[in-house]
Amino acid sequence: MNKSALALCLSGALFSQYSLGQVNTPATIQAEAYSHMNGVQLEATSDTGGGQNVGWIDANDWLSYSNNPVNIATAGAYDIEYRIASQSGGGTITFEEAGGTPGYGSIAVPGTGGWQTWRTIKQRITLSAGVHRFGIKANTGGFNINWFRIVPVQTQSWTPLPAIKQSGSLWVNANTNQRVDLRGTNIGNWLIQEFWMMGGLMSTDNGGINDQCTLESVMSQRFGNAEKERLMKVFRDSYITTRDFDMMKAMGMNVVRIPFLYSLIEDEYNPYNVRSDAWQYLDWAINEAEKRGMYTILDLHGAVGGQAATPEQHDGCIGAAELWTNANYWDRTKWLWDMIAQRYNGRSAVAAYDLLNEPWGTDATTLANRSYELFNVVRAKDANHIILLPGHNSGIDAYGNPNNGGRTNVSTWMHFYPGLWGWNSASEEPTYQANMHANWLHCNSTATNPAGTGESCDWRNRINGIQTPFLVGEFQPWTLLGSYGGQMTRKTYDIYNSYGWAATNWAWKTTSQNGSNGDTNSWNWGMITNSSNGGGMSGINVSNASAAQIESWFRQFSTQPLVRNESIATWMNWKPTVGTRIEAEMFKDHSGIRMETTTDAGGGFNAGSTDDNDWMSYPINIPTAGNYTLQVRVASPYNGGTLVLSRNGNDLGVVTVPNTGGWQNWQTVNITVNLQAGQQDLAIFVRKGGWNINWWQLTKQ
Repeated sequence: MNKSALALCLSGALFSQYSLGQVNTPATIQAEAYSHMNGVQLEATSDTGGGQNVGWIDANDWLSYSNNPVNIATAGAYDIEYRIASQSGGGTITFEEAGGTPGYGSIAVPGTGGWQTWRTIKQRITLSAGVHRFGIKANTGGFNINWFRIVPVQTQSWTPLPAIKQSGSLWVNANTNQRVDLRGTNIGNWLIQEFWMMGGLMSTDNGGINDQCTLESVMSQRFGNAEKERLMKVFRDSYITTRDFDMMKAMGMNVVRIPFLYSLIEDEYNPYNVRSDAWQYLDWAINEAEKRGMYTILDLHGAVGGQAATPEQHDGCIGAAELWTNANYWDRTKWLWDMIAQRYNGRSAVAAYDLLNEPWGTDATTLANRSYELFNVVRAKDANHIILLPGHNSGIDAYGNPNNGGRTNVSTWMHFYPGLWGWNSASEEPTYQANMHANWLHCNSTATNPAGTGESCDWRNRINGIQTPFLVGEFQPWTLLGSYGGQMTRKTYDIYNSYGWAATNWAWKTTSQNGSNGDTNSWNWGMITNSSNGGGMSGINVSNASAAQIESWFRQFSTQPLVRNESIATWMNWKPTVGTRIEAEMFKDHSGIRMETTTDAGGGFNAGSTDDNDWMSYPINIPTAGNYTLQVRVASPYNGGTLVLSRNGNDLGVVTVPNTGGWQNWQTVNITVNLQAGQQDLAIFVRKGGWNINWWQLTKQ
């Protein structure tokens, strides 16, 4: 707005009738409740709650709130939230003590699209303890303000995780530059619903519910928007609780990808406005994860209008991906990431921002261009967090080298699902599936090319070529593998981490009508599920169920007995140990080795494809120095194979591998080796190849 001549004449020290007396934080102060001002006027506002706002703000205008002292109980970080509106942006606010000294920093005012189109923006500052009388100065004008709020940043009772940054193709600790191997899961169906993950038990009079839009629409039509919102909150409060985070940690996870729908943050009824409870669930999840030493990745799984292909439901609504054709939807998505970046700037427990999940409703070039737009939006408000550029179903080549153009802390992702939807699989039989996964992970290694080609190795080479970190944001290594599933899950994490990749499986939890008795040979898509012993579920038709019945159905998730896949839990926590069998295929690093299913006693896998000079290494703690019996379980159709136990390239013991009569005819060979005490990497070195190895074991003599 332009300032009137009358306002200019009246500018100076004016007094307000408002006085709140001393208040504690969090404290909200109406902008018109100033004690003194220079150059502004009041007007009626159409913002939520009505009343007045301050307008006609030009450069160097100011507002003092000496009459509204705020008691800061504890020194530390505080968020200053401003409720602002601006036709085109460009304004700048400085928060300060009344009188101008000290100042606490400035924040830019974005355009909101109108003088009565309201948004909340946030600035983080540090305040000393004691009573403060604050003021606001407009360094540049062109905005209205309705209120501002002083909110203490939650004090953490746990040690914050160090930030993660990019170092070439690696994720590293920002403080030490040491490599960080991220292995985790996705909390699907929580902050954006996918109804197959609850056994397809929710329906309407028109049939099964296939997307979140359908559920919310039916509940809004029946009960009104406010009651629909309350019921969705009941679901979110119940589906994931602290016990889930305890179980994630116990199953070896150190990162959690959190899929969410745009309307968790943006008020869908008032676009470009943050919901009053916008950050409740993300903040809670980040805190709960960090308490347990786990990072989080924030994944915009469903953008306004939808970003996925037409038949997909995982972005919230089945239908055309209108994000790519509707300019307003795209602008709101940029606004949303601006809000997220401001909120979590400096929060080290957030490992990365995942800009868009499976954005396959457009071509790869458009996706790359739009993703770079989002990158710039985020980077303008957050200089440090890793930003994940979304993979297309055709790959990531459209990005070129993401490090170009001065970009830092940039990563890419893909979702790999070998064995599913026809990918690399001609059979769902578990042994076939297990070997297909083994081939995907270990590629086509040969004596002349031990690093391998094809399968995951080509992706490794591509990522190394552009020196950019990588996330396998979704993968599923157990659901069709039966008894092989737990070990293949661990092996998948190990190989991806050996490449320097982060990895988060899909998904943490699924539930079904009958639940599970814990048999891991026939396990569904969740790492955990509801127990058949007291955790069974009935269906519900939301077209005729009462609000109380829907609420009760949602609340069952917080108390129903759960079971975890014990095979996954066992293998994710497995480590090589003296006195027990060490599965040969569970090497941490290798050169030229492959794995395959075995017919040896106990089943599982063996390591093979051993050519001269191949090797595999294992981190192991040797408790005391001295002589140990080394047992190796080997098979070979040839004479003359030689296996060496080594450390740092030095021979510790040499085993002559006998001709056992075939690749799956097994014998155990014993020798004595002398070992030093301590944590170390021991290697099985192939001096002369042509044999398989199933396991090896060290026993103190």
